[in-house]
Amino acid sequence: MEWKDVIPVVAGAAVILVVALVVKPALLGEPIGFGSRGTVPVGDPPVYVPSSPVPTPTPIPDDGEVYTRNFRWTAIDGGVQTTEVTVPKALFGEHRKTPRFSDYASWGRYALASSDRPFLEDLARRIAPPAANPDAEYFRLMNLVFFVQQIPYDNDENATSYIEGALPRYAMYKGGGVEYPKYPVETLVDGRGDCEDAAILMAGLLDALGYDTVLLRYSDHMALGIRMGEFNPYYARYTPRYFTYGGQHYYYVEGTDFEWWNVSTNSTAIWGKPRAIGDAAGTGLPSVQSETPQIVPLRYVPEPKEYRISPARLPGNGV
Repeated sequence: MEWKDVIPVVAGAAVILVVALVVKPALLGEPIGFGSRGTVPVGDPPVYVPSSPVPTPTPIPDDGEVYTRNFRWTAIDGGVQTTEVTVPKALFGEHRKTPRFSDYASWGRYALASSDRPFLEDLARRIAPPAANPDAEYFRLMNLVFFVQQIPYDNDENATSYIEGALPRYAMYKGGGVEYPKYPVETLVDGRGDCEDAAILMAGLLDALGYDTVLLRYSDHMALGIRMGEFNPYYARYTPRYFTYGGQHYYYVEGTDFEWWNVSTNSTAIWGKPRAIGDAAGTGLPSVQSETPQIVPLRYVPEPKEYRISPARLPGNGV
């Protein structure tokens, strides 16, 4: 074969190579180069990445007898939701046999109990599954808040607040009343509780989803504070209330405002609707309107109010 016959063949091969490696990828939006490494198929939708990774739920033990509770509540979109919760009877019984801290500043420990964590993680992810779209995060959060708010309210001194029909052994008598802060799974099994029980349960559920929360203690009430950036929703007909702690804003979240127990008439009075984040104006409690609450962080180690150092006695020989 002569050179004049080779040149057209080489030229044709070069044209085919250019078309395959440059022209075709340019037309299809593929990266230019050899092979398929790093290519992106045409038409793929954008992928929304959550602001923080969702931890893998801890496996739930499934051996032994359990309490089964069914909950029904109204979600933020107005739809009725249902879910089932199972708690080992052994775990519940162990909590009932555990003495309670009398210091309010220690009550955040109940929300973070490692024994309750698997059940809170599972429940939180069923009520508020991870959202692919960041714009859905607020609705995910509010569904969990609304779930807790609609758990029936009952005072600690009422035997109806406990499945046994009697006050627990370690119920405390303080300030003329009864205090018994419940572990989160206790509130779920009892199916009711008062303000600190709701706040502790909500704190545990939100912590399981990675939110930073604190307890807000008033003279006669306890609510929750959730850390958020500047929060001023355009649709709100109220001024969102927040408190500053550690240089961060913690917005008020009511835990029991949907249903109250009317002691005077011995009946349940449903007088409102679930309340949104920052909405403290309509709680009906003077303390919430006039007091600055004590901030109770969940991760808190109590310290003695004073330290006393006593000199050690030396042996009789003075050595």
